[in-house]
Amino acid sequence: MVASIVSTFGIVALAKIFSDPAEPWSRYPGVPQFSTDQILKNETVEELEPRVDAAMEDVRAAITKEFGFTWSAKGQDVVAYESNRFHGTSLLNTYDSVTWQTSRTLRTDADKRRAVSIVAAIMERHGFGTPALLNVTGPDGLQDFGGFTLEDQGRWVLGGHPPEVSRGSLQFTILDLTKDHTGSLAAASRDAVASLGWEPEYLSIAYHGDFMLKQADRAEFERRAEIYRGHILPVPGRNRD
Repeated sequence: MVASIVSTFGIVALAKIFSDPAEPWSRYPGVPQFSTDQILKNETVEELEPRVDAAMEDVRAAITKEFGFTWSAKGQDVVAYESNRFHGTSLLNTYDSVTWQTSRTLRTDADKRRAVSIVAAIMERHGFGTPALLNVTGPDGLQDFGGFTLEDQGRWVLGGHPPEVSRGSLQFTILDLTKDHTGSLAAASRDAVASLGWEPEYLSIAYHGDFMLKQADRAEFERRAEIYRGHILPVPGRNRD
């Protein structure tokens, strides 16, 4: 009798897994990369944004105090819905903060390391994990960072990842074009100056994250996600990762 009941439940579960949900996958509120439970554990944009703003403010103040640099804001905060990879729009968002930049940069290895140390401590204090330089060395470092070794690279990027979100990082960047050995950094800089109004060389601080809910969408996300729970996700039809 018990075996029969278990078998029946198993058949029902399998039937649900392979059946179509009540709504088309184009209405799926999430993305295949992360589970519903993971998304719901994340901070919302509204929860994270004040922490990003506070960390960036402290970074600007500390760098100004140490090096005398002034800062200007480039662009603005942008929160935009993402594709759900099933030919529809999810309820998850990319969140790009304003980019703050200085009009001057650092040249010496000692100054750069001091700036990285200052900013890393601020990031960690504001809950952005244990920040680390994202630079890679060797031939792979030429295109994105301008040289083989860290000391010989013109672009340094320090990233801090908040553990409460699926993906995203607060990034502090130092751009020194005197260390650009291939011309790739200078070319990218010219494009950014023309298209974004950025400084040719700079220190910058900005946040980029994705797969985040807005607080107003949380209840609707939970409601729609339940429609698809227990069903096998199809192969994504559009993936822009």
